[in-house]
Amino acid sequence: MGLELYLDLLSQPCRALYIFARSNGIPFEFKQVELMKGQHRTEEFQKVNVLMKVPALKDGSFTLAESIAILLYLARKFKTPDHWYPSDLQKRARVDEYLSWQHVNIRGKGSKLFLMKVLLPLLTGQPLSPEKLESVTEELNIVLKQFEEKFLQDKPFIAGSEVSLADLVALVELMQPVGAGYDLFEERPKLAEWRRRVEEAVGKQLFQEAHEGILNVKNLTADKIAPELLEHFKHQLLKQASQNYPGEGASRLPRRGGSGRRVRGPGSGRMGLELYLDLLSQPCRSIYIFARSNNIPFEFKQVELFKDSVLGKKPAAGSGAEQPRTEPSNSEGAGKVSLLKKVPALKDGDFTLAECTAILLYLSRKYKTPDHWYPSDIQKRAQVDEYLSWHHANIRANAPKTMWIKVLIPLFTGQPLPSEKLQEVMEGLSTSLKQFEERFLQDKAFIIGSEISLADLVAIVELMQPVGVGCDIFEDRPRLMEWRRRVEDAVGKELFFQAHEMILNIKELSNIQIDPQLKEHLAPMLMKMLK
Repeated sequence: MGLELYLDLLSQPCRALYIFARSNGIPFEFKQVELMKGQHRTEEFQKVNVLMKVPALKDGSFTLAESIAILLYLARKFKTPDHWYPSDLQKRARVDEYLSWQHVNIRGKGSKLFLMKVLLPLLTGQPLSPEKLESVTEELNIVLKQFEEKFLQDKPFIAGSEVSLADLVALVELMQPVGAGYDLFEERPKLAEWRRRVEEAVGKQLFQEAHEGILNVKNLTADKIAPELLEHFKHQLLKQASQNYPGEGASRLPRRGGSGRRVRGPGSGRMGLELYLDLLSQPCRSIYIFARSNNIPFEFKQVELFKDSVLGKKPAAGSGAEQPRTEPSNSEGAGKVSLLKKVPALKDGDFTLAECTAILLYLSRKYKTPDHWYPSDIQKRAQVDEYLSWHHANIRANAPKTMWIKVLIPLFTGQPLPSEKLQEVMEGLSTSLKQFEERFLQDKAFIIGSEISLADLVAIVELMQPVGVGCDIFEDRPRLMEWRRRVEDAVGKELFFQAHEMILNIKELSNIQIDPQLKEHLAPMLMKMLK
């Protein structure tokens, strides 16, 4: 009844776990789950992970999904060397920052190229069109440039002089396109040197052993895929190939700033903690609510994503927010704080940080917030990590699309989207909500039990996005509605509705003047979605 890891080494997250456990001498039983044979869909495996995905962990009666959550659980339980997940506050935040960013960037784009270049032709019998291949390759190249400039820079490793979980997770993802025949290291000497250092840190032999299957994936043939999976895979891949949703683009900064405002948090000072936020963004709302409800002193640096937006108006009477002063926009300053040109962003002295999850964890540690937010109990903390990892490709990926379809795309292009597009998005969101209720919420008051955690806060702000555009996802889901009420009560209803005032009045966006450069940049991409 020891530790069991359910893995398929064709999967990059599984390889990260396998390498980490082996290189740290962690004893485990390797439970092979062959994805191409459909073994992840069996009744037996569903007892370990109802989401029917690998990797999965079973430790006695405790089960856990999501690779990032499992890596952190193993690091804590087996007390692996500090460099993997540093105890230093800022170094740990840097690891968290990458682990959060990579989901829809390195992981999202690298996996897409692999699927489009290898699996889709295998299932359809036709190669991907040169235009589409060029498009998905360019998407990957963009995030590779960001990875080098923002995360790697001139350091040996992401967090500094020693390898960390961030490096391991990054490298196994980047080997997926290599297996598909795209050697992304060939003309990137900095990246190639970093790869060499990571391989040496974990052991070259172990690294090559873990990647043997993916580097020989050209030997994969359709007859090796379970017949019942062929049509399922084909449908999913064709759907992915046709999608052009902007993803987290709503949190990206315009190239230039306009008028804005600055609101001071309680007790904030000019040289203290600065949070760059736009409350139209759901990750920004979670940070704002968390900081305010825990009396964390900060200076609110307003960043208007669309310039001259409804965020320029005063808070509602009785909202508890200090009346803002009209000052020059903080968009340009935020661009210097976050090289990724996204909000939220944090500046604490000369330390800067991006990515919502990383910022929330940094604040909880620095200000020693109550334990229930990110519990010290190893299993409860793992459950918070599990949700925070899962939501990127599920709730976070699906809920914001309702805003793009119903409000932003018509605003930018002047044309409404067909109703079928909204129906398609709502079906994807409904699937995620069903998994959320069955896997994460179950019959508990909150995701990890009787008290609210960061997982609940991150989840609820995402689910308010469709509500703001008229898609009340709580209406026919009484369990979800009760959970929402408990979360609101836990953080304070007044604060909750103050933070959501703008999204719940999203119709006012139709009156704004959008930055012309931003409109010119986004409109062509959004027009593709009309086709």
